[in-house]
Amino acid sequence: MRFNFRESMTNAKRLIGLFIGLGFCSVCLAAGSDYQITVDVVEQEGLYKTNASFALPLKLCQAYKYITDYDAAKNIPGVVSSTSTRMDTGKVRVERLLQERILFFPFRFHMVLEVTELHNKGTNFVQTAGEAKSYKGSWRLEEVTDTTVFRYLTESQPDSIWPKAVVQYFIKNRLASSFEAMAAAGLEYRLRPC
Repeated sequence: MRFNFRESMTNAKRLIGLFIGLGFCSVCLAAGSDYQITVDVVEQEGLYKTNASFALPLKLCQAYKYITDYDAAKNIPGVVSSTSTRMDTGKVRVERLLQERILFFPFRFHMVLEVTELHNKGTNFVQTAGEAKSYKGSWRLEEVTDTTVFRYLTESQPDSIWPKAVVQYFIKNRLASSFEAMAAAGLEYRLRPC
């Protein structure tokens, strides 16, 4: 497969023009039909709201173990490091370093999250340090028959040093594939006892 720089630039210009013309970003992607992945992102006045989900054949307790295994995030493409420190019962500090390559340019993102665990229900998290102006959200787990649905809701406001086109490119091209990688990595938890 050959990389066509001119075609990539033309597609990037079209994408940027589409976002500017609409005045907001609305991305609804479905990928990995085995995992029933959905990703919806809406941008309004610089605030990005993400609503995503995927399903895995896990028991609720196995899903909870996976979603609270913060250091396992290193297995997700783009996550360089993820280190967790337990602060208290049900409170964890997670420090992550992410790296993305957009065209030929590498971008690094650092974040520190404070996570509140809700046993067998999910987590709430808020960024306490990092590149974004704000980032907060939740994971919710919902057991349905022989599967567990993972629901991800966030509100984020990127730092103004990142051009809007870079943020939108990342959202459009990386979120669905990141959730697919997360779902694939979570399958190993069905072999783990509760």
